[in-house]
Amino acid sequence: MTEGRSEGKRRVWGPHGPFSTRALLLPAVLLVMAVSARGQTLPLPPRPVGAPSGTQFINLITPLALTEREHWIYAQVISGNVPDFLRVLVPIHVNAVIGGTAHTATFYAAPDYVAIGTDADYFLEPMTPLLAQRLCDRLGCTPPTRKMVNQIWTNAAVKLNPQPIPPSGAMITVPVFADHNTMVWTQRATFTSSFPLGALVSGDKKDVVISTLIYSNLHSGVPKPVVIYGWHYTSGDPIQPLYNGHEETYADYSHGLRLVQNAMTVDGAPNTVTNVLTSPILAALLSDEGPTESTTSGLIRVPRYTVAPVAPTIITQPRTQAVLPGASASFQLLAAGDSPITCQWRLNGASIFGATNATLAFTNLQLAQAGGYTVVLTNVAGAATSRVAFLRVNTNLHALSFGDNLDGNSSADWSLFWGAADGLPDYTADWAFDYGATPYTFNGVTGVIPPAPNSPDGSTKGLRLTVNNNDANAATAAVNVYPKGQWFSGDFAVKFDMWINYPGSAGGINSTGSTEHAIFGLNHLGTQVNWAAPAVASSDGVWFAVDGEGGTSEDYRGYRGNLSGLPTDLTALGAGASGMSASNNNAAIYQNLFPASGFETAGSPGKNWVEVELRQTNNVLSWLLDGTLVAQRPNTAFTSGNIMLGYMDLFSSIANPPEDAFVLFDNLRVEDLRPRVGSLTVAAGDGQVRLLLAAVVGQTWQMQTSTNLMDWSPLSTLTASNAPLGFIVADGPNLGPRFYRAHLVGGCETKK
Repeated sequence: MTEGRSEGKRRVWGPHGPFSTRALLLPAVLLVMAVSARGQTLPLPPRPVGAPSGTQFINLITPLALTEREHWIYAQVISGNVPDFLRVLVPIHVNAVIGGTAHTATFYAAPDYVAIGTDADYFLEPMTPLLAQRLCDRLGCTPPTRKMVNQIWTNAAVKLNPQPIPPSGAMITVPVFADHNTMVWTQRATFTSSFPLGALVSGDKKDVVISTLIYSNLHSGVPKPVVIYGWHYTSGDPIQPLYNGHEETYADYSHGLRLVQNAMTVDGAPNTVTNVLTSPILAALLSDEGPTESTTSGLIRVPRYTVAPVAPTIITQPRTQAVLPGASASFQLLAAGDSPITCQWRLNGASIFGATNATLAFTNLQLAQAGGYTVVLTNVAGAATSRVAFLRVNTNLHALSFGDNLDGNSSADWSLFWGAADGLPDYTADWAFDYGATPYTFNGVTGVIPPAPNSPDGSTKGLRLTVNNNDANAATAAVNVYPKGQWFSGDFAVKFDMWINYPGSAGGINSTGSTEHAIFGLNHLGTQVNWAAPAVASSDGVWFAVDGEGGTSEDYRGYRGNLSGLPTDLTALGAGASGMSASNNNAAIYQNLFPASGFETAGSPGKNWVEVELRQTNNVLSWLLDGTLVAQRPNTAFTSGNIMLGYMDLFSSIANPPEDAFVLFDNLRVEDLRPRVGSLTVAAGDGQVRLLLAAVVGQTWQMQTSTNLMDWSPLSTLTASNAPLGFIVADGPNLGPRFYRAHLVGGCETKK
């Protein structure tokens, strides 16, 4: 049956904004050059590290409206997130006698329809003709004609049997797209041993095609249609005749874009598909349209869809980063819009002279370069400004007592305790959770969580915790984790990166359910759950709590444990006793710390990475967020112990949607803040590396080395007979970049 008949009526989407005709890809610089007629690969960059798989991409775009969904599809394709097998084009040889003259030609078609992901996990992606045309323009391609679709089917090594899904209103939704993708994947797998991926495939989709019917023989109420054709049975008969009854923003599960390289050969000479289709002499090579389509000799005078210009749209924002002095870093983003697009980077709101490239790169970073960076993208249709990304240069380094970057499954090295008002274990602890393909919404725009500030580009694994959303019982709940075998005393600091996610938009609007708090503490026994439960038999340590979206009586909280019962809510004691700057997100300190330029809910740390520090010095506890002191108080109750990370829900309601409520922890480390003496310097001499240590005669020091500031190896133990104490690193120039420290044997001082 034809598409128009099988669906019963034309489905018209509501008005949607146009997508770009040509687009700028940031940061990947993709130069589309004139492609030789013998070129047989798509001009795409390598697949980015950490790009979403097909399954992950389905999850990401499922809730998106059409316009935003097609922005994401475009960005993934142009950035190179397509399977390897789709990159190599297949030659299709054709011939025709036109006006008594024989002609031969070769065009090059993708082996299958446009897909997102990898060879092992790809998603055949339906799209509107507007997106199809933009992708073709960007890649030097064109959709095929009806005749070309037939020629592709004839040459296909794999002829699949079409698998229609019964028509319904859901056939234009991503879940149905995904169902059909699974059906096609399963059928294609039966041919893989004989015809590996990359062999020419047909029969799995209808084609979005080029036709005279884009502009003629229009249906009433459809002034700008999509033209579709094909989906051949194995007999060679197409399910779908040439049809232009749907408007140009329509796409259902059965539609696909077959990329055909515009460059081709005709009679052994370079030519283009566009030129052939507009030539009365050559059009019949690639087109069989005639009087029925209001043309003659296959001629298609306008062989493309008309697409409107669009202002720049930022798909992936630049990310906040924390680096060491002297390090290199770069800010990058992914954007789409009509070319030419100009870029202007800004630091703390002021334009940076000469910073007009897609990527802003730094070398030998110094403290003066720290600050908030944005980029403004501009074209003839408008402008877009990125969210603020902070660059922090960490000059306050200390020796590491403990660290876990949480990239691997270190659950065996941690103790976990949970609590719940109903006695049921309602929590999740996902170790080495890959958050890089996890979608979130920011002011109604979907993004994916970027690497944490202290992680390198492409590193997106950490610890994910949830509570009170695994069952239908709405009960207060909590979960804690403590590193096994750890005990800290004296002066030390606990540091980590934290992302609090919450459902809804700013302030949690347009969602229902509870506001949940990330919790973290120090000086715990590490043997029980600690949280602000309605009734507990025992608690210990000192910990702090913060929610992501504000709106509670105490968005910022502090607690002191009680070995005989409920913890003390320090925040409720008032600023003088608790040491808290303020407890509500509308306080000036939090509004300035978490402005709307970088945080969806101003004054709250949700939906963005935040650097957290808990510090104990001389029995004074301090809590810092992004380097700003938000709480400080004397402490005599719990002065040593383990550290804790956790998550708690103080409200007996379930977040909705539940998958949007979680906390991420990454790059945990405990630093030794004990006093240091003198300095440790490195000097080069005689081709050797010499460590010069300010020391007291008679002191014994152990020299240590590390490549990651976490794992330290002893080099030698020396007793100072003079000052400074000198040590030569054996083969130092050939060891590569590394860190050194000296530890006072029998004392507490560490130099680094």
